[in-house]
Amino acid sequence: MFTQRPIHPCPSPALISFSETWQLLGPFQIGTREATWGADPLERIGGFRSLVYNETARFPSSLAVNGTVGWSTLTADLSHSSCKTAKADLLVGFENTDWRSLQLVYGWAALQYQGWARGNVTVHGDQQKTIVLYTDQVLEFWIDDDNYFGGDLYAYRRAPLVLHLDPGHHQIDLRIVRDVRAMGGVGEPTVSIWLEAEVSEGGLKPVEGSILLPDVVEGKLVSSLGSVILRNEEGSWIDVLSLESVNVGFTVAMKDKPSFRLAPGQSRSLPFDITLCHSSAEEVSFEITYKLDHSPGVFRTTRARQSVQRQEADEPQKITYLHPGGVVSYATLRSPSEKATRYADPNTSFAVLIGLHGAGVKADSNLIRNSFRDAPDLKAWILFPSGVTSWSGDDWRKRTERNS
Repeated sequence: MFTQRPIHPCPSPALISFSETWQLLGPFQIGTREATWGADPLERIGGFRSLVYNETARFPSSLAVNGTVGWSTLTADLSHSSCKTAKADLLVGFENTDWRSLQLVYGWAALQYQGWARGNVTVHGDQQKTIVLYTDQVLEFWIDDDNYFGGDLYAYRRAPLVLHLDPGHHQIDLRIVRDVRAMGGVGEPTVSIWLEAEVSEGGLKPVEGSILLPDVVEGKLVSSLGSVILRNEEGSWIDVLSLESVNVGFTVAMKDKPSFRLAPGQSRSLPFDITLCHSSAEEVSFEITYKLDHSPGVFRTTRARQSVQRQEADEPQKITYLHPGGVVSYATLRSPSEKATRYADPNTSFAVLIGLHGAGVKADSNLIRNSFRDAPDLKAWILFPSGVTSWSGDDWRKRTERNS
């Protein structure tokens, strides 16, 4: 049985909650980056979804001391939940596995594994609700009889799942994957899964923290493109019709016209043109006008805003540009210093030094911006492409080569 209990007192009953007790099965072996290709041994017997909790059942696993693993239970931390948002923190570790001995034999590859966890989410009340579900560190999951592959393994939190759930209990099966390259080979090989289910009021929502803007240098924008990720939390298609500045410091305008469409539940990046009107402006704020397919004559609005970042002329600068895929991307560029160019021939071409591999941080982070601080006078343009992810640069992945 799954147990649930209220965590924080609410002025009214909580609208949604996760189970506190979760059923756990594993660990099973998996190779580096094999998860996206399947490689789940339980599929041989119909998949985890076909199994029922049984304390005496055993399953073959090369990671177990005696060659078999069984069911166990896990208690989730629900202490961060509120009336309209349910949150569950699950720390999975499989403590009965001798990870140290396995690592001594197989190295860090031994700390990679997979498994499954089962719990539920309960929609309270007597009406269907729209739920925005975040699944940090989860690649694949089932809700009732529906499979969702491609969750949020790296916790970008940019494209959560939008669900329309009836009142009552809904079973959640989570596939647990530990990738040592992403999660590390030091300390206990645990997986921290963070689930968040938020009751939505519908409509079009700008994703928090998703507005991409160029830097302002000496009172000027270094490029003229920006973008914002929008999420459709309705059950019908949405047409975005226009953007309009709210403050006088900037003007913004849609690049895609006459409209920009989003399917139900879709999160999509909207490119826009941006112009700086007042050099002292500190914030971009704009209103988004849209309409729903089922109400074509009704126009709705939502707002988004973002502070601008200012840099000096001799500091690294974030430059935005249109990616070949149609989204706005960016790179951090450091130009040659005044000292490096002082005695250079006007016809001299300086080298372009490109950072091509990710390091787990954003390309406009202080770590990247300051990475060549100890070499201030290189006769080179130093470029860090973003790779269209939060990694600091493009790497060997085929899809990012065009970005460079």
